[in-house]
Amino acid sequence: MSFANPLYFILFIVLLIAVFLYFKQSKLSSIQISYSNPNESFNNIGDKILYHLPFILRILSISLIIVCLARPQLGQSFSTNKNLGLDIILAIDTSQSMSALDLKLNNQTVDRLTVVKKILKDFIFKRPDDRLGLIVFGDEAYTQCPITRDHSAIINLIDYIDIGIAGKSTAIGSAIALGVKRLKDLEAKSKILILMTDGQNTSGSISPNMASKLAEEFKIKIYTIGIGQEGEVPFVVDTPFGKKTTKHNVTIDEETLIEIAEKTGAKYYRAQSTEELTAIYNEINKLEKTEIEIKEYTNYKDIYEYFLWAAFALFILELVLSNTILKRL
Repeated sequence: MSFANPLYFILFIVLLIAVFLYFKQSKLSSIQISYSNPNESFNNIGDKILYHLPFILRILSISLIIVCLARPQLGQSFSTNKNLGLDIILAIDTSQSMSALDLKLNNQTVDRLTVVKKILKDFIFKRPDDRLGLIVFGDEAYTQCPITRDHSAIINLIDYIDIGIAGKSTAIGSAIALGVKRLKDLEAKSKILILMTDGQNTSGSISPNMASKLAEEFKIKIYTIGIGQEGEVPFVVDTPFGKKTTKHNVTIDEETLIEIAEKTGAKYYRAQSTEELTAIYNEINKLEKTEIEIKEYTNYKDIYEYFLWAAFALFILELVLSNTILKRL
């Protein structure tokens, strides 16, 4: 409960002075009363309370009127968030090289895509106020999930991403171009594309350089992440005699990835382990903060009428008692 005009509580000072003067005057104006029974006395507590009861009721009534003047209110507060946050698209390389077994998760050796999917889910949980989208790319780039605030939908769709879902090659330029297409017309304060790959641009109809120029034109920042180790890395391949582990040479076009990031005002990262990839996403999470503008509202309801009715009831009670059973000489 709050009060719209609390300054009226100053009147309680006047009321306290009136109470002080009343009891001081009642002592000075006391008279002797004779009783038929010499053992009776007017000095017991009950008699004193009854004697002063009309005045007490009047003081309580006036106190409630002062509370009414202060306008007691019950308020219900609520707030609205105006999202000034980010639109982020996550572009995931699903080419054949992402099946390399050079990363670990929970002390077990797993392929690169499995690690990426786990870390992406953790990143999404940390961005509750942003709109997120998902792109997969291989021979070409495809929208796995359009920009949305339904993060549970994105997380579910991540589970359906597999090696080779978009082809065996790597179309980095196509992934960037598709990300630009999805972001360019949005009205977010900041538009970001996070591109993860472990190879070189070997497919697609648009070059990474041309695609990054488009991103620069539409003020879209592209964070690029090179995943995995270079050189001879282990792969599991199918043979007529079952699955077999072999090693293939893998290289990452870091020069192009650095150029893309710098051109768009972002940063290139190199992740050769699960720990490094986790740290990269934590850093991006800190760099790209979401701003939330919070507006608070309060609905107030005046409840002075309840105090006014109570004051009126006490006044009537004081009036009735003063003119009947508590009537004074």
